[in-house]
Amino acid sequence: MAGSSHLVDSSWEQQLNKMAEQLKTFLDKNGKEKNLKKSASIFHQMGLLYKEQSKQDDFITKKLSLIRSVALLNAAVIRQPGDEQFKQSLKDFCSDLLKTAGAKILDADLLKIAQEVKEMAENMRKNNNESLQQVKNIPYDLAIDEQKKLQEEKIANIKTIQAQITENYKNIMKFVSNKSEKIMGNPPCKYSITGMGSLARCEITPYSDFEHIILLEEGAQDKNNYPEVLEYFRWFSVIFQTIIINLQETIIPSVAIPSFKHVTKPGEKEFFDAFTKRGISFDGLMPHACKLPLGRMERTKQKPWTNELIKPVNEMLTYLDKDEDLKNGYRISDVLMNTCQVYGDEQIYQQFSEGVRNVLRSDQPSHHERLMKQLNEDLTNFHAFNSLNALNMDSKCNIKRLVYRTSTLFISALGRLNSIDDGSSFAIIDQLNNNNIIDDETAHLLSYAIAMSCQVRLKVYMEKESQDDYVGEEQLYDAFDNKVFANLIDTVGDRSMVNYFAIVYNLQDVIRNKDDLSNLRFNITLTPRDKFRMLYVLQLYDRVISEWESYSQEQPPNTSSQDELWIRHYVADAYYVMHQYKESLLMLERLDRFQEALQFIGRVKSEILYLNLSHSRKNSYRGHFAHISARCQYELKEYQLAIDQFMEASEYFALVDQRDEPWKEISKANCFYYIGLCLYDLGDYDAAITEAEKSLQHFEQHNGSVNDKCECYSLLGRCHLERDDYDKALKYFQTELDLRLQFVPSEKQDSDEKIKFARSNIQICQENLELEMLYWTSLTI
Repeated sequence: MAGSSHLVDSSWEQQLNKMAEQLKTFLDKNGKEKNLKKSASIFHQMGLLYKEQSKQDDFITKKLSLIRSVALLNAAVIRQPGDEQFKQSLKDFCSDLLKTAGAKILDADLLKIAQEVKEMAENMRKNNNESLQQVKNIPYDLAIDEQKKLQEEKIANIKTIQAQITENYKNIMKFVSNKSEKIMGNPPCKYSITGMGSLARCEITPYSDFEHIILLEEGAQDKNNYPEVLEYFRWFSVIFQTIIINLQETIIPSVAIPSFKHVTKPGEKEFFDAFTKRGISFDGLMPHACKLPLGRMERTKQKPWTNELIKPVNEMLTYLDKDEDLKNGYRISDVLMNTCQVYGDEQIYQQFSEGVRNVLRSDQPSHHERLMKQLNEDLTNFHAFNSLNALNMDSKCNIKRLVYRTSTLFISALGRLNSIDDGSSFAIIDQLNNNNIIDDETAHLLSYAIAMSCQVRLKVYMEKESQDDYVGEEQLYDAFDNKVFANLIDTVGDRSMVNYFAIVYNLQDVIRNKDDLSNLRFNITLTPRDKFRMLYVLQLYDRVISEWESYSQEQPPNTSSQDELWIRHYVADAYYVMHQYKESLLMLERLDRFQEALQFIGRVKSEILYLNLSHSRKNSYRGHFAHISARCQYELKEYQLAIDQFMEASEYFALVDQRDEPWKEISKANCFYYIGLCLYDLGDYDAAITEAEKSLQHFEQHNGSVNDKCECYSLLGRCHLERDDYDKALKYFQTELDLRLQFVPSEKQDSDEKIKFARSNIQICQENLELEMLYWTSLTI
């Protein structure tokens, strides 16, 4: 262990980098710790070094070093709770901090206070979990009236649960604020601890971080002792954060240790704190975060500025019209628009709230332009349908991005567009309804979507006992065996998940297609196409087919309808996935003869030309229909017809806008692969090799799944095997096997059919190579 005399012998940055390099040797390929005892020792050394360095820092970076120090010391204790040296270092830090801060109560026990807070948090979580268990999933097959009744019950239950958590969370933060104030002594002026983010929206979870600012009374900036006033609240914030960090729910990356990034080479995984339970903490110190009183304390090359969020009311209000120096990955003006009082002087908070309301009600072009710019960015980044489609090629789902922000961001935007200053999404919806912007049914649907988004997030966090937004597996292996949708649906049931995405898809579509949102009046009605679309995207293929069987009996066929064209696409693809190939073709043409089926498909694609669609959308339709028919023809062993259709599909996909078909390049690669497969079955191995190589290259360039690439290697191996080129065949089969073994659990490898097939092909190649060797050896003899 390095003593303090050693700590100052050389550049502290160099020492930190050396420690970070050492930590790398204890991490696996995903950046996770393999040896907790050794990593704990490194964190302890780094924590002591930051503490020592803080003595040399200026008045701002001193506080940054101390925050990093206490986070690292806690990390060491978390990993080795029985190490008395680690615990003593943490205790000494807390004692020394109070002296450095000039605290009034120097013998305050910050660790004991943290333990009291932890008990409050555990009670909150226990009560929340019990309440959440009472909220049942809605069965799929229910009459509409019964569904709506259960939906209304769920909305009411989630509102109650969120209100309880919000109140409990505020009480925790009031407790910490009160303790921090007493430790520092009487404040030099009146102030307000003001919450932001999900706390202000009444959508907080028992594992959320605390985004907040400190508002000072107006006029504090004119006092002679204003620098001392700011220092008081800066140290108040450091003590507050230290208590929160002592809960031991703050992951190390949130304090942004530069050395970890500095020693990471391009392509390497950065250090990832998978061991610390992520729970109640302050907002992180990363450049894109810093929604905390001390604000952004470090400059970066791309963002060479700092900002502080301890300010008098009017100075804080000026941020509502700024963004030139605050683009940390968010706009501070956006988060300041939605706040709540947590602790301190209520009147100061009311003054700030009134100032925010005045900005919301103003007609300032700059405010509206920023809002519209942010809204357009959100429509791209949180596009519900594209995000769902993307999960076809991923194995993990970020429920905060996919299920929470796809609804709450847009309800919030509608509130601000209509000068509604109530932060709760539910309250905004009620006000939109009261103002006749939406009707009763739309208000119900939107409220249900918000209830669903809150329930999903709460369930995932409570089950993991951590603020872990991911459901699913670590790595996607086979796109056709992807469990991410099943894991997502398990959280609240298939009926609720289908309805959620149908609602938010329509909401986003309304906002996206309105030229003038300042006079927006809209209503949402869920159509059969909405239902089929979401069933299909969520891979509930058996539901797609059963829904079609009911729908087709009630509705006469109408192939000129955009809605029915898409419904047929979803159902046809569902039949294909369920291995009902003839049914898939019949779905497209309603005829019994194969040639007439092809004619029908051509007719449907011709009818698309006359629909009011963009050029890109028409080609998307045509590509999907050609692709479905081609796959079915392949399964029916009509290889030449399948080749023609796959070529046609790839040509259509090439003409599609990436925004309309996010995975068009993967679809093209899939066409190339199937063309190669057809050519292989036709015996044209040279041409098959060309297509397989083209497919593999395309999958590599556009992030195809592991299984996609393995299938290409397998096809290339089989082609070379048929050409008696055993060396090349062996190379491809071995590459395929090695790749599959990386992603199939060891206990399943012996039973995996694709692995067994690859091993069998390798054995065939090796046996043939041995025969060749014996043959050439016999000739020389």
